[in-house]
Amino acid sequence: MKILLHGLLWLWCSQALAAPALWSATRDNQQLWLFGSIHLADRRMSQLPPALTKALDQSQLLLLEVDPELISMEQLTPFLTMPAGESWSGRLGAALANELNRTAREQDMEQLTRFPPWFAALQLTQAKTLSFGFSARWGIDFQLHKKARQKGLPIQGLESPTLVFDMLSRLAELGLEDDFVRHSLDEMAQMSTQLDALLSAWLSGDEQALQDLLAQQQSPELSRFIEQQLLAQRNQLWLEQLAKQGSPEVLVVVGALHLYGEHGLLAGLSARGFTLNKIEDDTLY
Repeated sequence: MKILLHGLLWLWCSQALAAPALWSATRDNQQLWLFGSIHLADRRMSQLPPALTKALDQSQLLLLEVDPELISMEQLTPFLTMPAGESWSGRLGAALANELNRTAREQDMEQLTRFPPWFAALQLTQAKTLSFGFSARWGIDFQLHKKARQKGLPIQGLESPTLVFDMLSRLAELGLEDDFVRHSLDEMAQMSTQLDALLSAWLSGDEQALQDLLAQQQSPELSRFIEQQLLAQRNQLWLEQLAKQGSPEVLVVVGALHLYGEHGLLAGLSARGFTLNKIEDDTLY
């Protein structure tokens, strides 16, 4: 479930009694509010909870993984262009390329054949989630970004808009692109069940369940790539920025998986002298 998990909790269900976690991290005069977001959601998350909007109201800055206003196709084009003479069959083998082609045709997205297979797999996965009523417009990041703009609150990204695209564009040279596509297609076939499990874990604030979903094994090599580069490496970059933040009160909203574990933001901030407190509030969701 790693790829779907990152798509919803990282890239751009039933109700529960508990709630996703809002954390307070303080050090000297610095106050960080941290929320583990979900990037794609449905209408049931169309209203931001009071505890989260209160944290936004108290903040002088909203930090997201990426400032969406800085994303441009011109920046991304170099990562989304296949070298002349390359094809899906050449990169994936005939059988897997045919399956990816068939999936693209079934979703009326044949135009994806001109893009690298990893990007096509991501786009097909997102289109599949849209068919279940999920959209970025209901994602926590999008809603907070919109509200912050209305308030005139400064918004910044923790990383360059091209960083993740750069990482994923190296899947082929690492020998992992076919593995990435294979697991993306498998997850699409099971998406309805997986969405229920994932969103139930997120809505209930079940940190261990999220960790368990991430730990479900695919290939060891792809698992290492996701955990070391898409999570740990980016977390380290963000921690360096958070530790030297100049604004006294900041709301930090990133995919929920980035908060937890030994390489997560919470552990990293604690190691840097921040005092952590989990905000218990049944009104979150």
